[in-house]
Amino acid sequence: MESGTDPKQKKSPLGRGLQSLIPVSPLDRELVHRIKLSDIKANRYQPRSEFIEEKLKDLELSIKENGVIQPIIVRKMQAGYELIAGERRFIAAQRAGLNEIPAIVKNVNDLKALELALIENIQRADLNPIEEARGYLMLSEEFSLSHEDIARQVGKSRTAITNALRLLKLPPKIQHALQDGSFTVGHAKVVLGLEDQDAQLDVFRQIVRNSFNVRNAEKLVQALKSPDKKTVVRSLTDPGLKQAFGEVTSTLRSKLKSRVEIKWNDTSGRLIIHFNSRKELEHIAKHFQ
Repeated sequence: MESGTDPKQKKSPLGRGLQSLIPVSPLDRELVHRIKLSDIKANRYQPRSEFIEEKLKDLELSIKENGVIQPIIVRKMQAGYELIAGERRFIAAQRAGLNEIPAIVKNVNDLKALELALIENIQRADLNPIEEARGYLMLSEEFSLSHEDIARQVGKSRTAITNALRLLKLPPKIQHALQDGSFTVGHAKVVLGLEDQDAQLDVFRQIVRNSFNVRNAEKLVQALKSPDKKTVVRSLTDPGLKQAFGEVTSTLRSKLKSRVEIKWNDTSGRLIIHFNSRKELEHIAKHFQ
């Protein structure tokens, strides 16, 4: 995380957001309808495939207490309505036992419906990397959009779209780890440096087993591509060295009563001692006087 960044100055990752695509004007606020939940069907282009149960439960309890504050967005179909944005509110309202839900009805085509569903989830940071990539893939395959077109639609760079779609080339096991948050996109990009899926899985297991940061993961992949790869890989994954660092870390934590980390690679390393107050710093300093 970058330091010195004013949260108030943080820009939206999207060049144009949901507000600009489906602006809720004063007129729209007057056109909020109450629609039967039974008349609304799920968005067939919804990029989300998973919901965090705990957050969904919290929203359900909030809706039971206060109702649905923010309207969902739907479009009129031949029979009933199709949900465009607000699927989590829709599901939580069903669970809360509501019969109706406030909704704004928009007249949009299939492409715009997918675009809006995708953008809402990206803005809320609700999509995991694989869900986001699948959303872009739908835009590409269903509507024959190029990466440049998709980038324009969702306000991201073409490179960001291309890199996201590359994640779908990874083995299913790695994709699942990206979905549940146990593996980062940074690590995944490194693994994509290998073309063979068996090699990708092997590196994935080593990264997870050894808790490698992205830098060490990069070194591991580079090592696998080098002529003397066995020697370099051994230095990166040496269990004896890892155990030794673990023992040193444990000893320092016990003596200093502070969180201690050792960052290392095959050539150098750093010892990091964390403190939360001046008093803690003075306590740590006494051990080195």
